[in-house]
Amino acid sequence: MSQTVDAPARTAASKPPATALRYEVQALRALAVLLVVLFHFWPGRLPGGYVGVDVFFVISGFLITGHLLREVESTGTVALGRFWARRARRLLPAAYLVIAVSVVVTLLVVPMTQWHQWFREAIGATLYVENWVLAADSVDYLAAENAPSPVQHYWSLSAEEQFYLVWPVLVLLAALVATRGRWSRRRMTGVVLAVATFASFAYSLWLTTTNPASAYFVTTTRAWQFGAGALLAVVLARSAPALVGARWRTLVSWAGLAAIAACGLFYDAKTPFPGTAAVLPVLATLAVIWAGTPSGPLSPTPLMRWRPVQYTGEISYSLYLWHWPAIVILPYVVGHTPGLVERVALLLAVLVLSVLSKRYVEDTFRFTRRWGLQRTGRALGLTAAVAAVLALVAGAGLAVADHRTQQQEELAARLVADMPPCFGAGSMDPEKPCDNPDLDGMLVPAPEAVGGDYADYPDCWVEGNQDRLKDCSFGPVDDPDVPHVVLIGDSHARAMLPAFIALAEKGTISLTPQLKATCAWTTGTMNYDDPQRSATCETWKDQLAPWLVDHAEDIDLIVTTGYLKMLSGDADQQRDQMVAAWRPVAEKDVPIVALGDNPWHRTGPSKCLEELDVIEPDSCDTTRAKAFPFPNTFAASAKEVRGAKYVDLTDYYCDEKTCPSVIGGVNVYRDNSHLTTTYTKTLAPYLLRELRKAGALA
Repeated sequence: MSQTVDAPARTAASKPPATALRYEVQALRALAVLLVVLFHFWPGRLPGGYVGVDVFFVISGFLITGHLLREVESTGTVALGRFWARRARRLLPAAYLVIAVSVVVTLLVVPMTQWHQWFREAIGATLYVENWVLAADSVDYLAAENAPSPVQHYWSLSAEEQFYLVWPVLVLLAALVATRGRWSRRRMTGVVLAVATFASFAYSLWLTTTNPASAYFVTTTRAWQFGAGALLAVVLARSAPALVGARWRTLVSWAGLAAIAACGLFYDAKTPFPGTAAVLPVLATLAVIWAGTPSGPLSPTPLMRWRPVQYTGEISYSLYLWHWPAIVILPYVVGHTPGLVERVALLLAVLVLSVLSKRYVEDTFRFTRRWGLQRTGRALGLTAAVAAVLALVAGAGLAVADHRTQQQEELAARLVADMPPCFGAGSMDPEKPCDNPDLDGMLVPAPEAVGGDYADYPDCWVEGNQDRLKDCSFGPVDDPDVPHVVLIGDSHARAMLPAFIALAEKGTISLTPQLKATCAWTTGTMNYDDPQRSATCETWKDQLAPWLVDHAEDIDLIVTTGYLKMLSGDADQQRDQMVAAWRPVAEKDVPIVALGDNPWHRTGPSKCLEELDVIEPDSCDTTRAKAFPFPNTFAASAKEVRGAKYVDLTDYYCDEKTCPSVIGGVNVYRDNSHLTTTYTKTLAPYLLRELRKAGALA
């Protein structure tokens, strides 16, 4: 009796008909999209919900490869143009609609501070290279803390579209090789796809260890997840698959679903991904697909076939598309961070929007015979045309933002070259209080341009993924009568670089910067969860230490500072590690000056400033107590090293109680912790004065 009942179910699960609706696949789609959506709406509740994307990748690899195998078996080839046209009709109309809406809403309600990044990413999403855009930003120190854009989630869609471009070509090549060599097409396809899959998996393991920020996004570390689904499709396409009983398949199916849910609950942002941690959700998804829809009283099949589950799977693509821009843009519409009720209402609105999008956009363009969309050339041509229009519109917004930035850079340069009285740091001079009513209401650079107001000296700056010292100098380096200063530190030291360059250009000093992203002058490691940055920092410091000793006779002063938040260990450990780095150089009688770190803000003040109609002296300021929440390791270390001194510039950033965001008409911060170049340049004469008062310079 059991054989009679189980045999059809076993066969259906192992080798489904080409046109069969796979209930387990739709159920997996529903689970995947709910994981992602709930993770984005309430990240603290489901910290590993991002694994839903991995489930989608496996499903896509399985379904697309199964389709390609059937085409190869029936025709001996793959019609690439027709395949790509089908993908375009199925996926791009809804995707391009969401991008278009996001672009329009950005133009209407989003501050210009976000335009450069958001429109740049909109272009990346339109061209389906958003994952590479984000990968590039992840290794760019200045972009690493970018606010999420409404199309950021297109990184996964970009990886998937790139898979659709390459995978059918691999299947076609395998079929051609098999035909010429008179081998089995299916076997040859399996070999080719297996090689690609395991190569990607090996690369994923390596890159996740060495550069996890980039590894998360790039297609080459994700291809194995598509490939895993593809290999399952190859296995299930065999003519005589092994038959397994319904009880075992029930157990495997439940185990797979439970494993996916467990990943969503117990993985979090600290889980290295997509390395070995990605194996579990991938294998779990494969298990559920392999198990199919087993029968029996304890089977998950009734749950998977339940209409709400199946319908959620049907609208999963639209739900994925719409939920993220809604989350990102809503705060700009309502003017505050949404609360629980607003988030629940937004989720319901997204569900409605997804239903409408599925019915009137996805299905309409997928099945219509109007406008000649069923013809391959017409479908691909219209796709290219729509993509070009979207890219041009987003490009226009990007150009407007860049033009505004350029105008602000030119204005700032003119003001710095011929400074009005009390401009910038001059208004905070503790020895000569200054007030210029003409600067009231001035804000240079404007908030929308502040992101580009940084010390852009690439020949003097070692990025997070680089580890070699750079040879960079300013001023009369060969003049023995001019004191030679070496500036050492991380991005906060780089923020001070324009002030030192201004002094070097006047011939007051000569300057050699030794600067690296996230790498202060200390023997301790940095508080940064990125193995590559940590490794390159240690390598760079290993070169810096002997370089300083070897050049000690040519150095008249070392100045160092850094981002205190990034130092690891407690206050005593931080001090001891910094002292250990300084002492070998101090023993060579080289004077060291530690500059106090600048104020820190919880969020970038420019986002606050852009919302104001009138700029006041106290606009978007923070309290002095909140601005310095970290141990002052530079001051503590200077006390322990002979010849080292501490120079505190806090009075040029803060008054007795508050630290303004606007000082003397200048926008002080480019983000939550880095000074703008405009403000740093106004600090130059006061920096020189403080160094002289400390006896560090004559």
